[in-house]
Amino acid sequence: MSSVSPIRGKGDALSLYVDPGGIFTGTAGFYSARPGYPDVLLDHIAGLTGGVPGARVLDLGTGTGAVARELAARGLDVLAVDPCAEMLEEARRLAMASGHDSITWRKGIAEDLPTGLGPFTLAVIGDAFHWMNRGRVLRALHQLIEPGGCVALLSHRWPGYPKPAWTPVLEQVRSRHLGPNRHAGPTGQFSRSQAGHEDAFRDSEFGHLTRVTTDYTIDVRLDDLLRWQWSQVHSSVPLLGDGWAAYEADLRTLLRVWEPSEQFREVSQAHLLIGQRGGDR
Repeated sequence: MSSVSPIRGKGDALSLYVDPGGIFTGTAGFYSARPGYPDVLLDHIAGLTGGVPGARVLDLGTGTGAVARELAARGLDVLAVDPCAEMLEEARRLAMASGHDSITWRKGIAEDLPTGLGPFTLAVIGDAFHWMNRGRVLRALHQLIEPGGCVALLSHRWPGYPKPAWTPVLEQVRSRHLGPNRHAGPTGQFSRSQAGHEDAFRDSEFGHLTRVTTDYTIDVRLDDLLRWQWSQVHSSVPLLGDGWAAYEADLRTLLRVWEPSEQFREVSQAHLLIGQRGGDR
């Protein structure tokens, strides 16, 4: 496995955030509390490479490498990119612990990928596209993805599908302690483009769309549900600062009232949106 090394390009000005890696400060160690992606969607992604052993795949916004490890386990050659060094260090540690030493890790922003990285059969973005300048990312990927290749967006919950039933408790505590405005970690304002993912794809060279959806069950204990909140940029431990203990106590109390068993279960709907290069099929 290669060491974490930077991708050098034009700089972070292309990103929606001045410091796109810094907004995730302090969250990497809590990512293990998040639910995994359903195998049926991961298998479908692997199948997009045509079953070619060692096909090159780009994982953008890899975070702690959950998708990268799954794709490597399915025999793919994965280059995983993230703007946050803390995330990449945790990803590398987890990959080594699980024996996935074939993954290559790089620090960089998705909007500024050098063309020399390619070509790739496929690019995967797992619950990270909303943090990116989507038009710029898709233009960059058009220079990296082989003819006939795809960009696949993987999501635990597609926009519009109901959030977990316990979400109002989380939002109540967040508003009480942090006010009505959301912040992106300790370094930036929280801001997302109002345009939908599909609109961004249709305005790009990846406008031929396929959707794959599957229901799956989230089972999470109270302690892990709390850790899940610390993995979110809008409720991270560095963002909460000295108010973290009071926030945690308030949230724990209300969640226990909402579910005294401390066992939380919800059926959610994971989604895969696949955009194929137009004119190449």
